[in-house]
Amino acid sequence: MHKAQHKTQEYIRRHWPNLQVALLGVATGATLFLGVRAISPHPGQSCGQLGQVKEEWELGAPSRPLICMAMLDGDLRYGRAIMPEKPERKRQELP
Repeated sequence: MHKAQHKTQEYIRRHWPNLQVALLGVATGATLFLGVRAISPHPGQSCGQLGQVKEEWELGAPSRPLICMAMLDGDLRYGRAIMPEKPERKRQELP
């Protein structure tokens, strides 16, 4: 058991610079993900200007538009904007 522990310690000492780079990459990615998510508005969050349109960002999903709307109690909050559907392109038939 002692020999296996010694080998593990030697391996970590030898490869520590490479492991540092990998850990730094993971930490940077997590920080960016959490930062973007924190500054992105979410439905139900209060907003300041009626009609203001912003985008909600979420990992693995396309950005979705949010619009600042008035609630029944008078508060301004972000809600999902209903976007018109894009018309499908008609295929042109070749003669």
